[in-house]
Amino acid sequence: MTPVAVLINVIAVAGLAAVLRGKGSDTFLFGWMAAVTLASVVGLRGWWHNRLNPKLTASRRAVRRLVLHAAILGTLWGLLGLEVFPRVGTGEQFFIGMVVSGMMCAGAFVLSSLPMAGTLWTITMGGPAGLALLLTGDPMHRALITLLVAYMVFIILGVWNAARMLGARLMAEAKADNQHEVIRLLLRDFEDQASDLLWEIDQHGRFTHASRRLLRQFDVDEAELTEQTAVELIEARIPDSPEARACWGRIGQHLASGAPFRDLVLPIRCANGVRWWSLSARILVDSSGAPMGWRGVASDHTDQHLARRRLEWMAHNDPLTGLVNRTTFRERLQELLADGVRKPFAVVYIDLDGFKQINDELGHSSGDVLLQTFGDRLLEGARRDDMVARLGGDEFALLLRQINSEADAHTVLARFLDSLTEPCPVAQRQVPLRASFGVALAPRDGHDIDTLMRKADLALYTAKHQRGGGYCVYHPRLSEHGRRRGLLESALRLALELGEFRLVYQPQIDAGTWTLCGFEALLRWRHPELGEISPTEFVPIAESIGIMPRLGQWVLEEACREATSWPSHLSVSVNVSAVQLRDTRFLASVLLATAPIAAPRIELEVTESALLDDITGAVATLHQLRRHGYRVALDDFGTGYSALSYLRRFPFDVLKIDRSFVRDLLADEEALVIVDTILAMSRALNMTTVAEGVESVEEAEMLRARGCKVLQGFVVSEPMPGRDVLSFATAWANRAVTRLHLLAAG
Repeated sequence: MTPVAVLINVIAVAGLAAVLRGKGSDTFLFGWMAAVTLASVVGLRGWWHNRLNPKLTASRRAVRRLVLHAAILGTLWGLLGLEVFPRVGTGEQFFIGMVVSGMMCAGAFVLSSLPMAGTLWTITMGGPAGLALLLTGDPMHRALITLLVAYMVFIILGVWNAARMLGARLMAEAKADNQHEVIRLLLRDFEDQASDLLWEIDQHGRFTHASRRLLRQFDVDEAELTEQTAVELIEARIPDSPEARACWGRIGQHLASGAPFRDLVLPIRCANGVRWWSLSARILVDSSGAPMGWRGVASDHTDQHLARRRLEWMAHNDPLTGLVNRTTFRERLQELLADGVRKPFAVVYIDLDGFKQINDELGHSSGDVLLQTFGDRLLEGARRDDMVARLGGDEFALLLRQINSEADAHTVLARFLDSLTEPCPVAQRQVPLRASFGVALAPRDGHDIDTLMRKADLALYTAKHQRGGGYCVYHPRLSEHGRRRGLLESALRLALELGEFRLVYQPQIDAGTWTLCGFEALLRWRHPELGEISPTEFVPIAESIGIMPRLGQWVLEEACREATSWPSHLSVSVNVSAVQLRDTRFLASVLLATAPIAAPRIELEVTESALLDDITGAVATLHQLRRHGYRVALDDFGTGYSALSYLRRFPFDVLKIDRSFVRDLLADEEALVIVDTILAMSRALNMTTVAEGVESVEEAEMLRARGCKVLQGFVVSEPMPGRDVLSFATAWANRAVTRLHLLAAG
């Protein structure tokens, strides 16, 4: 403002000179004019020096010099009124008053940034003016003096208030500048280190702000970034996939409509591979509301995207084999059935035979390898339109398209069975892959999911119980088996309360002396309508519906109750199911049931199936039974996969030779070799051998000659009711010697 102030001073001085010339002392007038002009030029010189050497701050010395300059210049203006005002006419007085008042107000406004200078300027000009009015002696001028003092006070207050407001504004600007600097540093640090990218494009679609990280991600320099539009840069880096094009289409719609968007995901090929970015932006407008670009942030959501994709995959696939899971299998099956079965297809249930034995013997990791290999073999045998699924555990399923008849199913399943002929290498062993398949055809066997899956399950059940390692196509007669099973399930739940179960006892004799040594308790069930039901049929059902622990406990209690009346040298042998052996309360229930008789008289028989699911826990339970004095027998020895491994884990007291070997003893050389091996091994391990199913004298003599200790079968007696045991034992004791001589004679 200094050049303007100097110009105003010069104009005012010139105007006064023109008006006052010849009205008084011209010498004073011209001297005053020279002094005011000189003071103004001195101020202009300081301004010019500051222009040549700009400074952001003023020193205290400069401030004091400016205050002094304002006081001197104000005093010069005040002297004019004091010297000239009383000596001139009314018109000249009015002119002087107007100029002095204007200069006083304008100067105070200009000097308001330095309130002390503005105050001195006002006082040095207004004080002499008031004295000049007083010297005129005019009464009206006294009123003007009062007004002049009031104006001076108002001007001085205004100067100080303006100075305070200016100071506050300067402090606010300084604070804002400091905050802006902090924000700028934080933004720079954020752009350099954070995972998010800040970006801004103008109305032409070109980047106006791009961080160094954005340049690195696009693998371009800043010049290249500004030469192309953002759309061109991004489109050149979008992967060629329907998903990526769909994502870019959604963002393009927002850009075209000007609508803000948030968290729209877009895959982009970056310097370090394809990354998934979450974009959020809003449009920028100028003061008139016209669009002038976009500003937004891009967040790298690659990890979150991959994790979400992984979760989605796991929701529809089996993590171990990579096959689709039960949920996806049912969804696909539902799609095929949604509008009716337009093209025939087949649903196949598969169960991996012998998996529990491998998993138990070689460990869960080996079992996982077996499942993975089996899944791969199924995929190899599948056609392009087929679906292979793992339903859980060792259960798999197939969805076979274009299966028009059973002949088509036989052809496809034969190929699957061929893919399983090569064994699977597991833990340095070659493990055979055997599986059972159950097939249901649509629409022949059903038009809904549950019906087809139920019938495929029935076919699988039949395949497993026929021979295993094969397949069975559903036939209506299987439903009869299913209905019979359902009937037996219902009847079994009440059979124990209704007293439909009974025990029969088959004698066991010493092969050397032909003396009676004990009985095996055998469970029998007579249904009031269906008649006698075989244990091979109802025991698996009892286990599956959960009544076996209660039924097994009844068998043990009933056998021990009846054995209390037998001679003390006779033992009782009771079969123990897998379900009982897994029960944590089994030992306590045995101790309770067998309390009436001595523990050594009780022999508990377990089969391999009782050891499959949890051999570690089963062996621990068997050791506890042994410590309490009970004898433990391994039933049906030699028929499973892992019989020898069980002998290593637990030293059984008795090995029972399965009746299948005894039956073929006279006609099959291999059966004879197996029996000889079992007998030799039992002698080496100090175990007693019991041969089951001995039906002829020839079989009994052959077993006795080879060292078998105990015989059991029809050659001795059929199973008998408990009430006949004592009479049979008495009669047998009387005829034991005679029978021995007869057997020896043939």
